Amino acid sequence: MRRLWPTERDLFTAHLLRLDAVTRRERFGTAVNDDFLVNYAATTFGVGGLVYAYVEEGEVRGAAELRGLDDIATQTGEAAFSVEKAWRRRGLGEQLFSRLITAGRNRGIRTLYMTCLPENAAMRRLARKFEADLVGGYNDVEGSIATGAPTPFTILDEAFDNAKGFATLALSLQRKFWRPAFFGRSSRA
Repeated sequence: MRRLWPTERDLFTAHLLRLDAVTRRERFGTAVNDDFLVNYAATTFGVGGLVYAYVEEGEVRGAAELRGLDDIATQTGEAAFSVEKAWRRRGLGEQLFSRLITAGRNRGIRTLYMTCLPENAAMRRLARKFEADLVGGYNDVEGSIATGAPTPFTILDEAFDNAKGFATLALSLQRKFWRPAFFGRSSRA
């Protein structure tokens, strides 16, 4: 579980493209195609967005997005989640949600909003674990979560998380670029 960096956009895109049709509809509230997902991922790491992910064997299997950081005057942000079907019911959503709340509060976001379909019972249960106020009707359910103010502990927690994530990125890049140069050569002289 770690933060994804803009250089890892391809990992996030691949995750979104692996989502089955039902999960895509649950995540985006409507049916979406591959082109939509590629375009969506291209804007995610811009100003005002950050992504935390569960990465297993170099692949993103679950992601949580925090958007709205570019409009800090409103002190609100939007949270969104996606977990691939085979990785559900492992507590990933709860861990991702917790990280988003910490990241939001450390950036001055006092209220996180989320929207889900009425039939998405798993998302509603997850939101309730974090004391979300849920209201909804026929088309969607909206939730709001008060994040609280940053504390030295939340700032330190996120700093450690980011350091770990950045170190993981650096090691994966090192393996990707240096391994062929040193280990790909034949041992014959």
